[in-house]
Amino acid sequence: MIITFVLVGLVVIVSGLFITLRLGKQVENRKSELDPEPKATRNHPILLNPVFLAYVIGFGGLLIFAAYLFLTWK
Repeated sequence: MIITFVLVGLVVIVSGLFITLRLGKQVENRKSELDPEPKATRNHPILLNPVFLAYVIGFGGLLIFAAYLFLTWK
């Protein structure tokens, strides 16, 4: 169980680092004062908000953990 949490945490950390480095490189290459607004963000401004996604993923994990405890309780 602990190994699963550690592996999921490592996947999240590595993917977050990869995305951050990729976005940093894009910003560095652009060198403009105004940030362009991607079409996907214009269409779904709330769904692509990283804070909103963090809350959804966090509460989802909490619900899964609670369901696991409920189903395995003796």
